[in-house]
Amino acid sequence: MTVTDFTERLRKARRRVSDPRPPSKSSSRWLNLATVVVALVFALVIVHLVAVLRDRTVPALVLARDVGATQPFTEADLVAVDLVPDHDVRFIRAADRAAVIGRAPVVGLQKGTLLAAASLIPEGVPGTGFQVVGLRVEAGNRPSQPLWPHARVCVSPLPQPLPCDSLPSAGNAFVARVAGVGSPDSDGTVVVDVIVDSEHIGPALAAASGSVIISLRGA
Repeated sequence: MTVTDFTERLRKARRRVSDPRPPSKSSSRWLNLATVVVALVFALVIVHLVAVLRDRTVPALVLARDVGATQPFTEADLVAVDLVPDHDVRFIRAADRAAVIGRAPVVGLQKGTLLAAASLIPEGVPGTGFQVVGLRVEAGNRPSQPLWPHARVCVSPLPQPLPCDSLPSAGNAFVARVAGVGSPDSDGTVVVDVIVDSEHIGPALAAASGSVIISLRGA
């Protein structure tokens, strides 16, 4: 063997090492199949996660437009949105839409507000035996903290306020539940709507024509 032949064989051997043979057709098929299987598994996982999240959501009622205080809800006021339940968030489910139509909020609600039972005037009020009476209350004649719907209050007419525990013959003080609170006017006076039973309708109507003091009572 000449030096030239040896050099040529060495060059061919190096070429075979640096240029490996392309994979066989069988290897390519297995590689393609594995890729398809991985993609299919990934897609199934995504579909499963979407299904799980969808099962956790609950249709809830949201306001489609602004609704004023004591303005009854109509069908057009309400829309349903999917909501993931949270123990700290109270809301009315879309399945209860029929029970909400015709009821009214205790305060004005804005578009997009999640509707909750606490924001509605109690059902049946002012039903048989009850009445809602509006009382004008000056800034110094009510608690500094805001009054809230369903709060139990003592209403006492001025100029001689008396505790609600006094005898009926001693005055016209009475206990009521708050239905709603209006916005303060220029001097800080607000109208507080209170729910009274048949026994206290007379004193409540008399108090509505004058000034009163409202204080919070125990539940």
